[in-house]
Amino acid sequence: MKYTVEAVLASGGRLGKLSQTSTAGTIAMETPMCTLFTKGGSAPHLSAVMLQRISQVPEVACMSLGSIASHHENVREFGKGLGEFSAMKDKVIFTTLHDATAAVASGKNDKGGVAVWGKGGKMKLDPQLYMKVQEAFRPDWFQALSDGDTDKTCGKKRLSKAVDRTLDFLDDIVEMKNESEVLKTSSLIGAIEGGYSVEERRRSAKETAARPVDGFLIEGFEKGHSSVDLFADEEFMTVLTETMVHLPDDKPRMMDAVWSPLQVIRAFRLGIDVFSSAYPHTLTEKGFALTADYSLPPTSQPAKLELEGSKENSASSGFYVDLNDKRFFESFSPILPGCGCYTCANFTCSYLHHLLNTSELLAYVLLTIHNFEQYFKFFARLRETGRQDKLSELEQSLARQEGGQREDVVR
Repeated sequence: MKYTVEAVLASGGRLGKLSQTSTAGTIAMETPMCTLFTKGGSAPHLSAVMLQRISQVPEVACMSLGSIASHHENVREFGKGLGEFSAMKDKVIFTTLHDATAAVASGKNDKGGVAVWGKGGKMKLDPQLYMKVQEAFRPDWFQALSDGDTDKTCGKKRLSKAVDRTLDFLDDIVEMKNESEVLKTSSLIGAIEGGYSVEERRRSAKETAARPVDGFLIEGFEKGHSSVDLFADEEFMTVLTETMVHLPDDKPRMMDAVWSPLQVIRAFRLGIDVFSSAYPHTLTEKGFALTADYSLPPTSQPAKLELEGSKENSASSGFYVDLNDKRFFESFSPILPGCGCYTCANFTCSYLHHLLNTSELLAYVLLTIHNFEQYFKFFARLRETGRQDKLSELEQSLARQEGGQREDVVR
C-alpha cells in the first residue's frame, strides 16, 4: 500500500491517492473513499452479476472475520485466497475483525485473544490462530487484532487494558507477519484504541505509529454502533481531533462505522480518509432508500416540488424515504427521479412497497442496488467538491436536508 496526500483543504480534510498492488495488478484509488461492505464474503443480497449493475463500486472489498473466519480451513484447501474464493479477485481484499453493522458483545476479550461472532456462534482468536486465518485468506490489507470493547462508560483501568492488549497483539502479529511468506506483500492496518480517554488515545496513536504498520483503523468509541450521534458529542470531537495529531500524514486513516453523508463530511474534516459503506446496508434492511441531493447548487425549489409531486413520497424527509409507508401504495414513479441506477430505471416505488409488504427478497436486492449506487455517488461528489473548494457548501446543503429527520434512526 502506498498513500500520497495531494492536497490539504483549508476547510479541513485531505485529498489523496492510494495504490495497492494485488493479483489483479496495481489498483489506484482516490481519497476520501469508502470500501465495499460485505457479509459472508459478498455484497449483501447481491450476486456477482447484480453487483456489476452498480456504477462506481469501490475497489476495496471489506470482509469481517465474524462471518468467514470459521471457514478458513476450506479457503486454505482452495489455495487461491479469499478474493478468488469469493469471486472478487479483481478487488483489494481488506479483512477486519467485526461487522460494522453489528454490536460487539461485551466482556469477551482478554489478554489471550479477541472474540468474533458468526452464524456458528463465538470464535476466539488469539494471535497465532488469527495469523493462521489471514494466511489462509491472503488479504491485500488486514486489520491487526485489537480490543475495541470500549465506549463512554469504560473506566481508566479498562481503557488502559484495551490499549495494552492491542499493542501486545500488534507486536506478536508484526513478528509473525515478518516470518510469513504468504503475507509478506499484505498491508497491516494498526488499530487505535482508548475509548474517550485523550491520554490513552494519544498513547495508542503514538505507539502504533512507531510500529511498521501501513495504515490506521480508529475504533473503540462504542460497542454496538448505537443510536448515539458521535458528532454531536464535544468530547468525541476533542478525542478524535487529538488522536489525528499523532498519526503520520503519509498513511491512510480509516474508521469503520455506520455514517450518513453529513457525518462522513464531518469525519473527513477531522482527517479520516477511508470509510465503510455499511450505512446504505442499514437503510436497506429497514426498507429505506437514499434520496439525498448532492448537487451544488441543490435542486431548485420549483424542481423539488415537481419531483415531490411526481413521487408522492412525502412520507419521509432528509437523506432517505421509508418505502414501507402506505403512502407509496400508488406511487408509480422511481425512488429518485433522475437516478441512473438499475432499480430506478425499471421499478416504481409502488412495486418496491409491495415487495417489502409481502417480505419478498427481491425488495432488498433492488434497494441494495439503489442505496449503494447513491452512496458511492456521494463519495465521488465529495472528492469533486473538495477539489473545487466547495466542501462547506455541500455540508451546509446536507445539513439543511437533514432537517427534522433524526440521525439516530439508522446509525
